[in-house]
Amino acid sequence: PSVGLFIASLGAFVALFAASMALVNRDMKRVIAYSTLSQLGYMFAAAGLGAYWVALFHLMAHAFFKALLFLGAGNVMHAMHDELDPFKMGGLSKVMKGTFLMMTIASVALAGIFPLAGFFSKDLILEVAFVEHHYIIYTVLLFTAGLTAFYSFRLVALIFHGEDRYKLFGIHPHEAYKFMLIAMSPLLLLAIIAGAFKMSYFEMVTNLLPATEYHVHSAATYWIMTIGTQIFVALAILYAYKKYTRKDIVVPDGTSKMENSFAYKLLINQYYIPYFYQEYIVKAYRELSEVFWTKIDQKVVDATVDGIANVFYQTGERTRVMQSGNLSTMLKWMVAGTVALLSLAVVFGLAARYSAEIKTFLSGLGV
Repeated sequence: PSVGLFIASLGAFVALFAASMALVNRDMKRVIAYSTLSQLGYMFAAAGLGAYWVALFHLMAHAFFKALLFLGAGNVMHAMHDELDPFKMGGLSKVMKGTFLMMTIASVALAGIFPLAGFFSKDLILEVAFVEHHYIIYTVLLFTAGLTAFYSFRLVALIFHGEDRYKLFGIHPHEAYKFMLIAMSPLLLLAIIAGAFKMSYFEMVTNLLPATEYHVHSAATYWIMTIGTQIFVALAILYAYKKYTRKDIVVPDGTSKMENSFAYKLLINQYYIPYFYQEYIVKAYRELSEVFWTKIDQKVVDATVDGIANVFYQTGERTRVMQSGNLSTMLKWMVAGTVALLSLAVVFGLAARYSAEIKTFLSGLGV
């Protein structure tokens, strides 16, 4: 139980930690990637609390709408000539209606709005934390749900709504090919209906894993939790739309008060973890590698290998005269070889004949 609680706490931390970085990031694909990490935190929270099937159910449901978001982001990226900054987009719903519809529905599912897939799986995790009386974990996950709704629709608002900021950069976007939208359609359907398979999934998973079916004992408590979560998420979506669909949205240039605030710098720099990794791990490792390269790899390993190669090379250079093809030279080597063989035969013959005397002589010398 203690290990499980630690895993659940770590999952709740990761969910909040990743979601906080997605709030301000200006890379469309990174926002979705941080979202994936955040949702994995949800799954670990459920698994740590013993609700294995709930964790796996969220993994399954999440796969559909997150894959849909990534593919939709690919459509946008292709249309915007590989541009990833949503602040340089805006108004794309006019020219990318299909992608806009799919990414919006996927974002609704990610935010956990009823009756899409994310509602059934994410609310189950919140329910597990509440029923198990882990109210801190529940509060963290509930707050993260609001953040998820905010950054998801921040992305949708910046990309598809507001002014056509892409015109400032000379970009002419276009919708993805029809076959791409058709290929994404099954994911769209599953993002909508996957929640309906909750009990079927429960029965399948619990045949393999220990099962605990969680229920809030009071119907009133259940409805208060569910409606409260939905209101909280809806307010986060409305706030994102209000903030990022204004006509005065400009591409951040580092001069605004918000961009110079401590919180913004902390989040946009990913809590300075990449900086710490680069400065204190990568650089140190690179310097150590250069030392090993010059002192060990070149002077020991390479020198040893080259030395062995040179021995064979020099030996070959010196003995190649034996194979010159000159008859007199070949006869000389044949005579020398014959003399050597006869000499060895005489030595071994004498050693065999006088072996007893040799042993007696050597024992007398104390050998």
